[in-house]
This record gives sequence, C-alpha cells and structure tokens, in this order.
Amino acid sequence: MTNTDASDARSLTGRRRFLATTGLSAALVSGLAGCLGNGDENGDAGSGGGGNGGGSGGGAVADADPLGAPVDPSGVTWDDLGDLEGEITIYSGRTPDQIDLVFEELENEYDGLTINRDYDDNDVQVNQLEQEGDATPADVFYSQDPGALGAVHDMGLVQQLPSDVVETVPESYREPSGYWTGVSGRVRSIQYNEDRLDEVPGLDSWDDLPTDIFEYATDDRFEGIISTRPNSGTFRGFIQAMVDLEGENATRQWVRDFMDQDPQLFSGGSDQAAAVERGGDDDPIIALGNSYYAARLVNEDPNSPIRVAFTEGDAGALFSVAGVAVTNTVDDPELVAEFVRHLVAVEGQEFMMDDNGEFPVVEGVDYVGPLPGPADLDSPTYDISAFDMELQEANELLEDEGMMPL
Repeated sequence: MTNTDASDARSLTGRRRFLATTGLSAALVSGLAGCLGNGDENGDAGSGGGGNGGGSGGGAVADADPLGAPVDPSGVTWDDLGDLEGEITIYSGRTPDQIDLVFEELENEYDGLTINRDYDDNDVQVNQLEQEGDATPADVFYSQDPGALGAVHDMGLVQQLPSDVVETVPESYREPSGYWTGVSGRVRSIQYNEDRLDEVPGLDSWDDLPTDIFEYATDDRFEGIISTRPNSGTFRGFIQAMVDLEGENATRQWVRDFMDQDPQLFSGGSDQAAAVERGGDDDPIIALGNSYYAARLVNEDPNSPIRVAFTEGDAGALFSVAGVAVTNTVDDPELVAEFVRHLVAVEGQEFMMDDNGEFPVVEGVDYVGPLPGPADLDSPTYDISAFDMELQEANELLEDEGMMPL
C-alpha cells in the first residue's frame, strides 16, 4: 500500500512505501497503459456500434487535419497546437467546479473562442443526446463516467476521434476504436484522518493499514469508523470490477461483510472527504472513495489531516477516467478536433491535476500533486470501456445486499 510520510506535511502519501514497490508497479502500469495505436483507426465501429463518422450535415472529426502540430504521447503544449476560434457546445455530466477552470482558461487563451456549457446529471445528458439525435446542438459530451460515454457510443450518437488523439491516450483509458477518450484519471483509494489513526486499536501508522480491500470489510477494527459512497458511478464500477476479478459470490460476501461494519454511507464524495478531514467524534476515520476528493482538500490546505492509501492489485485501487466523446453532427470538425487535442495536451492535463486533483492520462505528462503518480500505483489491469451506463449488474447486487438505495 502507498501511504503517508509524516515528514512531508504537503504530501498525501508517503514515498517510502511506494518507492519500495516501484519495481512491481512498473509492470502493472505497463498493463494499465496498454498498447498505443492498437485500436482500429480505420473506422471500424466495433461490436458496440458507434457513430457514422460525421452524421448528417456534420463533418468527420477523424478526418480533420490538425490546425497546428498533432498531439502525441510525449506531451505536446498548447503553443504547438492550432488556435481555437468559433463556438463549441458541451453537454457535461461533470460539475462546473470540476472542469470550468479549463474552459475559462481556453477562452482566455483564445479571444475568438466561445464554449457553451450545459451542466446536468449524466443520465439526463445521455437521454437528451438520444432524443435529439443528429439535431443536437452539442458538439462534445463530457462525462466522469466511462459507462455514460459507452452508452452514447452504443447508441451510435458519437463519432471517432482523430488518429493522433487516439494514439496519444493509452487504450486502457479510452474506447478501443477511439469513439471516446479519457482526458483525466482517478483512483479508488483508502482515505483516512492521520490525526485520528491512533484511535484505532493496533493501528498506529499507515504501515498498519491493510493492502487488501477485503480486509476493510472483515477487520473488526474498522467497525463503526469506516464509510463509503455507494451511489456513485465509480463505486459501482469498483463493485463491477470486483465481480469480474473475484467473482459474484466473493463480491456479495464483501458487501455483506462491509455492511456488518456499520459503515456511514454518504451521497456525495466531497461531503465524505470533508467529514474525514473534519475529524469530529461522529465522523468516520476511514473512507473508501476516489483519491481526488482528498487531493483537492490538501491542495487547498497543505496542513489538512486527510491522507490516502491504496490497496494493491485489487478492485480497491481501480483506475478510471473522465472523458469526452464527439457527437455525429459537428459544424466545425477542425475546431472540435483541436479542442480535444487541447484537453490531452500538457496544459489541459495540468489543469485537471491542479484544479481537480486528478491524474494525467498521457504518458509524457508528469503527474505533479500530493499523490503518487499513476506509475507508482498498483491498480489492476481492467477494461473500463466495458462498463454500461447503469452498471446494472453492480447496481442490482448492491440493492440485493441492502447497500442501495441510500
């Protein structure tokens, strides 16, 4: 497990443990990153359907030549890319506080650019895109949920991205044929309050925290002090991954055991992380959640007591992405293609790290932040492009076992 180094108050996680595991992690990260350029770049929609590469009245974004340099995995800067000029309309399942800074920075960078934002829940945006079809005013669908991005692909509502974008982002972080791509990453983690850790019997330091996600459901030391957020897509993705990696029976038993721990169940990731950070008598000491919620708190206050640790090689350390898909009907394919290039270029990746505590998805962009970088994590190799919109199997399992609805 990667964890806290008390000697570095700025750091969420310690160097000692994850440096010791770097050798192992390198091979696993290679599996995480997948092979570049293995997707079908010739327009094969694949088994899931896919768009028509331009739609009626629109243009094929995949055929749009770069307005400047193409992007590549080494990390290309905005100065290398073409200027953005015109209007882009984005339907977003992400919230303004998560991504608006990137949009604002692009509009500040390019006087002739206007980004029209439409924020709502993922299911609302997907339904809207389905109802509007090729008449949609949206150019881009931006979501934190690979299942939602997969849904618009399966409905044939989106088209392939340019080959340089597809080849820049590892296959594990995008739809294999390039119908959507991740633009930032997040990892499931163990959040905890460093100042309260010694309240747990036999748990004096992060070194004592389990590296196996199953122990958080069975270790009596966590009863009454642990929490999670079961209504989130990433939690359901974690459950879905556990089913695929460990089997349904083992996953059901994990949920039953976890519920026996009398956990606090939150409906918001920010609220959950804030409770761990607050450290009141009724607040949880341990939490299962996305690492970026804790990273945002430490970015805001380097003295925050919240820290994160990671399990090793299991669904508890699942790496997932937020990403974008381009609709079939796009008035200005060159502009939209160039916009996506900006998101995976160095500055776009860095804004996701700085503003939202997330990870880059481009290998040539170094992670800078209070967490270990993707290369230092021991996340399982897992195909997130297989997620469906509702993660129905995971959802039904959680309902069967009484964890959902809240």
